[in-house]
Amino acid sequence: MNKQDIISEIRQYLCDKHLDACIIPSTDPHMGEYIPSHWSAREWVSGFTGSAGTVVITMDFAGLWTDSRYFIQAEEQLKNTGIQLVRLQIPHTPEHLNWLSSNLQAGNRVAIDGQVISLSMTRQIKSILEAKDIILDTNIDVPGTVWKGRPELPKSHVFEHQVVFAGQTREEKIGNIRKGLSENIADYLLVCTLDEIAWLFNLRGQDIMFNPVFVSYALISARDAILFIDSKKVPPSLMNEMQTQDISFMDYNDIQLVLSNLEDGAAIMLDPGKTNFSLFQSIPSYCRIVEGFGLVTHMKAIKNAVEIEGLKKVMIKDGVAWVKFLFWLDKNLGKIKITELSAANKLEALRKEQLHFKGPSFYPISSFAAHGAIVHYSVNESTDIELEANNIYLCDTGGHYLDGTTDTTRTVTLGEVTKEQKRDFTLALKGTLGVSMLRFPMGTRGYQMDILARKALWDYGLNYGHGTGHGVGFFLNVHEG
Repeated sequence: MNKQDIISEIRQYLCDKHLDACIIPSTDPHMGEYIPSHWSAREWVSGFTGSAGTVVITMDFAGLWTDSRYFIQAEEQLKNTGIQLVRLQIPHTPEHLNWLSSNLQAGNRVAIDGQVISLSMTRQIKSILEAKDIILDTNIDVPGTVWKGRPELPKSHVFEHQVVFAGQTREEKIGNIRKGLSENIADYLLVCTLDEIAWLFNLRGQDIMFNPVFVSYALISARDAILFIDSKKVPPSLMNEMQTQDISFMDYNDIQLVLSNLEDGAAIMLDPGKTNFSLFQSIPSYCRIVEGFGLVTHMKAIKNAVEIEGLKKVMIKDGVAWVKFLFWLDKNLGKIKITELSAANKLEALRKEQLHFKGPSFYPISSFAAHGAIVHYSVNESTDIELEANNIYLCDTGGHYLDGTTDTTRTVTLGEVTKEQKRDFTLALKGTLGVSMLRFPMGTRGYQMDILARKALWDYGLNYGHGTGHGVGFFLNVHEG
């Protein structure tokens, strides 16, 4: 089915249900950046494969809102879909909501699937739309109703991330969670994000490409630690071991039933930015909600001594692969055909030689010449070009190892470069050095440092259309808060 036919079917459904618009976000029930194909509704509807973007469909308009990282990619992928690219003026903002509030009428109804939108975002949507008397319906999965052949949930097996790499046992981590519950006068902690669940239980999976996580929920109390997961994904020996550690298992789809039957007066901790609205709705009104930054988020963000040592080791191993790759590139350029794809494959092969390598941490950004200007360029067979000794090659790749995760970018000249290229590289280098060498007091925020990364570029009227940096997970998601 082509994209225009999909939009027509969605519009017919909207008409049948007396709806005036639907919002299709990029997320899944776990608020993930990268998601299983089962929940890739925005990609299925639009054909746009970037990690960030929101589709809005009304009876006479269809648009995709995304940020400057994806402008070039979105323009290409939205051709002949009937979907218009709407460029976000400020990244990571819900500007589509302002558009809806300006273009719909009082009494109009907007649908969004409450399973794939967070509690905090739902509140924001409601506040904007209800100010114009526009009604939000969170109980309808509009794209799911017309999605024929929708992929099933992933079924890959989980495996143990051994304590020699993790640095703490799962019993120790759960014990620390229980201390946090006591300090916050709460009875339960609901954990929804997949990397936090994987970290907490010292497990890893293969449900999402490049992200060693598995689809699940967790509920921790002073008495119980419950992992909600398809039991077929857990090897019997691992399940038996965890059960002896007082960890119980329930089916993935039982989470709402368990939440709806919590005891009268129970206090449940949750992160409103990481808990989907449908789960929140299933919690009885007689329970007390304790909202805040997730306990696991705090624990996971502060790396323990074993994790810190592991990260040092993986940077050395990754560096060995990089040096071998750059040597190979220098000796073979012009002698054999090297393309963006073959170069990326060579670097991955060299990483595979390193101890405990488990796979790439994201799709390689292997980009030559003009492709290097595309922020999240994903090389494929149709875009692949040959590397030649006349321009710049940028390679942004990473690796997952049992003892850590890497994300490394190198930019190298292949022959002569222009004065403009030298200038731009030097200005960007000044920014990198400025941030790297900065000493800053405790409590300093990232956005306060950001000017040092950009000032040299700003002085020349230049900028880059993406963030300056990000955290990296420990054999987890390559992007981590």
